[in-house]
Amino acid sequence: MTATTVSGPRLAVAAALVAAVLCGTLTACGSGNSGDTGSDSGHQSGSGSPADSSTVLSKEQVQNVLPDPGAMGGLDAVSARVITADGHLDCPSAQECPGKWFGHAKYALSEGAYVNFDLITYTSVQSAKEGMKREVGDNPPLSKPTFGNESRAYTKSGGGLQGEYITMRVGTVVATTFVEGGRSEPMLTQGTTMFAERIAQVEAGHKATATLPQE
Repeated sequence: MTATTVSGPRLAVAAALVAAVLCGTLTACGSGNSGDTGSDSGHQSGSGSPADSSTVLSKEQVQNVLPDPGAMGGLDAVSARVITADGHLDCPSAQECPGKWFGHAKYALSEGAYVNFDLITYTSVQSAKEGMKREVGDNPPLSKPTFGNESRAYTKSGGGLQGEYITMRVGTVVATTFVEGGRSEPMLTQGTTMFAERIAQVEAGHKATATLPQE
């Protein structure tokens, strides 16, 4: 049997027909990576913005989210607690807080300097968005990268101390990192990055494993 040779023009036509058939079966044909440039563009930190989760965290999950000494590179723990949100001073009213939790962890950085991690859980993304607005208030803004699904950096004075704060929303959780009594960076950015990752991990149904950068 004699082999059939396909000439150049006929080969090009055949290749075009095959490409057309494949394109009809692939919804992203010809689109490249354009679908990946949405909410992760701009000032997103770390690995980018996590999915906007509607998961509502339990008390045990909040305890897991809060950084433990291992995640903090062996820094000395000062305090840690998880209580109902209506026991927290920033809760608007007891009626608005059932089912939500307030978590807090504090670590010593140096003599008189501390990093704090606070969070409040909400029962929906919308209520978390509103809670974030209340938390940030009208405090003077700072220029920082974006963390979580949305975030605001600002300075705040309270109790005779002034510090730099980053409040972010990760799904249904509003979390704040702040440094008091010392230089904020790099701990403020590194701590917030870790905190956002830990919240996203737990909201996705995993154990929180994110840590501060290892030296």
